[in-house]
Amino acid sequence: MSATTDAVTVLWLAFLIDLLLGEPPSRLHLTVWAGKSIEKLEPPFRKIFKDERVGGVALALSVIAAFTLLAFLVTSLSSLSWPLYVLLSAFFLKMTFALKCMYRHVEPIARELDSDLGSSRKCLSLVVRRDTSVLDKRLVASGAVETVAEGFVDGFISPIFYYCIFGLPGAVAYRVINTLDSMVGYKDHRYLRFGWFSARLDTVANYVPSRLTPLIFALSASVLKLDWKSSIRFSRAYHASTSSINAGWPMSSMAGALRVRLEKPGCYSIGEEIEPLSSEKIRKSLRVYAVSAIITLLLFSSFLIIGGILYEAHFV
Repeated sequence: MSATTDAVTVLWLAFLIDLLLGEPPSRLHLTVWAGKSIEKLEPPFRKIFKDERVGGVALALSVIAAFTLLAFLVTSLSSLSWPLYVLLSAFFLKMTFALKCMYRHVEPIARELDSDLGSSRKCLSLVVRRDTSVLDKRLVASGAVETVAEGFVDGFISPIFYYCIFGLPGAVAYRVINTLDSMVGYKDHRYLRFGWFSARLDTVANYVPSRLTPLIFALSASVLKLDWKSSIRFSRAYHASTSSINAGWPMSSMAGALRVRLEKPGCYSIGEEIEPLSSEKIRKSLRVYAVSAIITLLLFSSFLIIGGILYEAHFV
C-alpha cells in the first residue's frame, strides 16, 4: 500500500479508536508520560543550568526530541509488520487528539447547570484555571463554551495538522509542546523565565491551526443550521479581544455561530449577546466541535490524497 493510503488509514483508525474507546488508561497515555517526564526532569535541569531560560530551553528540546524519536521508532515498524505499524501508529495518534474526552468533561457542566449551579461550577473547575466558585449561570456557560472552542485547536485540529505535514512524529511533537506549555508555560515568578520557550513554542505551533478553525467552525455552523455568517463576522471583529494572539480566533468564531457573548470578567468580552448563554448553548458548542472534527478529517484526508497523487505524478 502507498504511504498516502497508510497515512489516511491511520488517521481514520485513530478517530475510530477515540469514538469507541476514548482515552487509554493513564499508565498507557502519551500525554501522561510526557507530563511525568517534564515533572521529573525539571529539578535536575534547573540545577544543571544556572540560567533559567537556558534550562527551560534544554528541558523542552530534550523532551520533544525523546518523544519524537519514540514516534519515529513506531513508524519504522512499517518495514517489519504493516498491521502492527498501522495499529500502533493509530493508537499513538489517537493519544494526540480528543473528541470523546471533550464530551466527557463538558457535558456534565451543561447537565448540572439548570439544576445545581454549585455542581456545575465544580465540573467547570476541572477544565479551566479561573476561580469558578463565584460565577453565575451565564459565566459558567461562557467558560464551558470557551473551553470547547479553545479545546478544538489544541485538542484536535493542531495535532491533525502536524500529522498531515510531518506524520506521526509531527503530531507527537505537537502534543509534547502543548503539554510543556500546560506545565511550565505560566507567567508567574516560578516559570516566567524557565517556561518562556515552551510557551512561545506553543504559540507558534497553534498559529496556523487557530486561524483555520474559524473556517471550519463556519462550515460546521452551516451544516448544523446555526449562524455561520455571524461566525465569520465575529471572528473578524473580535479575534483580537484576548491577550493571546491565538485564543481569540476559535472563541470569537464559536460565539458567532451560537449568537452569544463570551466573557471572562476583567480579561475579555467576545461577541454580542444576540441570544442568551444557556446549557443548550454548551451542547450546541459540542455539536460544532464534533462536526468540525469530521470536516477536519475529511479536508485533511483530501489534502493527503491529493498531495500523494501529485508527488507520485512528479517524483516517482
